[in-house]
Amino acid sequence: ENNFSKYMDVKHCVGVANGTDAVEIAVNCLNLNSDDEIITQANTYVATCFGVTSNKIKLKLVDIDEETYQMNLDELEKKITSKTKVIIVVHLTGSCCNMDKLMEIVNKYDLILIEDCAQSHGACFNGKKLGSYGLIATHSFYPGKNLGAFGDGGAVCTSNQDICYKIQQIRNNGSIEKYKHEIFGRNSRLDTIQAAILDIKLCNLDDNNEKRRMNAKLYFELLENVCEIKLPKIEDGCLPVYHLFIIIVKNEKRDKLKTYLENNNIGVGIHYPITISNLKCYENYFEDNFINAEKNSKNILSLPMFPDLTVEEINTVCSTIKQFFNNYT
Repeated sequence: ENNFSKYMDVKHCVGVANGTDAVEIAVNCLNLNSDDEIITQANTYVATCFGVTSNKIKLKLVDIDEETYQMNLDELEKKITSKTKVIIVVHLTGSCCNMDKLMEIVNKYDLILIEDCAQSHGACFNGKKLGSYGLIATHSFYPGKNLGAFGDGGAVCTSNQDICYKIQQIRNNGSIEKYKHEIFGRNSRLDTIQAAILDIKLCNLDDNNEKRRMNAKLYFELLENVCEIKLPKIEDGCLPVYHLFIIIVKNEKRDKLKTYLENNNIGVGIHYPITISNLKCYENYFEDNFINAEKNSKNILSLPMFPDLTVEEINTVCSTIKQFFNNYT
């Protein structure tokens, strides 16, 4: 906890059982009312949203930017009402929106910012760590993350001492001192073995993130002239960590390309195939349509991305993609 808080440039880190708990506890410690509203983006993973609705707080979604796939800040400002209390920005794929502009909005309307950093460990905007902007930042250490444990794990970070104390209480059955339970809490401690593993892996995080950036650079170079796909745009000022490398496949060919790559022993993914507003669990919950997020969900494809991906493997992925389009057209 001490080492991660120093790395994140915040004062406090509280380990919890997983990333979902991290968001839920972060919202829980704010003492919001059921008629308060929290806004997040329409293309996040469902755990972000569960962290809100499990606390019985009203959840609103905002569409994403068509180029960066991050929160659309112009649309965000239109969604803010007198009931809006919190913005949860999700640094999806290890990138971010314009954080200076977001902070202007947060300060203008006197809102609380929670950063969901599950995919952005080590990323920066204008030299400042993502996760050090908001009142609270939540982290997942699921094994597939840039900083991953050997099992589930998570953390909540803040520079506010009172918030830290409340989080420590909630994650430990409402108790700081053993057997003295001051509030209602839960059992959501970070397992000690996972913490030890994370502490070792933290030393290699920056090096591994640089390897991801080099992998992404090669992807950009090899795929920039493939007109059938669209490559992600990175916000000016963002130093991404490429938890995912996502492309947009044009003309409804995504599923066929996915199958072709898998048939050639290349593992790919879709993050995420169903937008939050179209999930069964949120049926009839949202009134708006989220055009960019819904369009992306039908066309996005995540290519292989991890630190030890080799040049040869990236060349194979890209040549197979080109081969598909040559054969398909």
